[in-house]
Amino acid sequence: MRNGLLLGVGNTNNITTAITMSYGEPNWAIIPSAGRCKKTKEQLVFEIKDLANRVANAKEGIEKELLNREVLKLHADYLSDVSPDRIGLYQQAEKVIKSQNKDNKGIPHGIGELTLLYFLKHAEKSQNLADKSFPLAGGATVTCPILTTGGYGVVIEQGGVQILSGSDYGWGYQMTPAELQKNSEFYAIYNSTVRNAQKEAKEELRDLPEYLEDRPMFNSLA
Repeated sequence: MRNGLLLGVGNTNNITTAITMSYGEPNWAIIPSAGRCKKTKEQLVFEIKDLANRVANAKEGIEKELLNREVLKLHADYLSDVSPDRIGLYQQAEKVIKSQNKDNKGIPHGIGELTLLYFLKHAEKSQNLADKSFPLAGGATVTCPILTTGGYGVVIEQGGVQILSGSDYGWGYQMTPAELQKNSEFYAIYNSTVRNAQKEAKEELRDLPEYLEDRPMFNSLA
């Protein structure tokens, strides 16, 4: 990111990574999924512009980092209007895959429910999950490729798009054609607003009276 702009993100091919903690669940705060956002397009555009202005005027460091996280959340909201039901399909995949080893034989765990990635990391190779493809709703499928680091990963595919995939590195997703279009719209609005805000800030600074300009000599005498 340069000067508050998320340049290039809107021009990515179709892969976005949403890293989670080791073997955790997908970070749904920044992953688009059908039904997650009830806001109108007008509300979203207003929020995008407002957030872009705040980012443009934020100081480098924690303040800008926190705002950038808000950008990712708002990006997921904006895409979700045309997104597949990633949350629902993930829940289906979790149920289907875990049913292959109902007693969790050979899988160490503490208190609480096993996450899908943790389950697959420790699943026995004798289950031959990599050779299987499990059907999900809406014509989607879930497969479990073997990872080079051991255990299995997970890929949920729909319409030729890997709408959700998990590995040792966390969770990621590919955008559908409709999401790619919304993605371009989002960053066109966002980047344009950031540029305009930065341009206005420079013009305001240029128009300041000489005695208010941030000059070393003035500061040293103050």
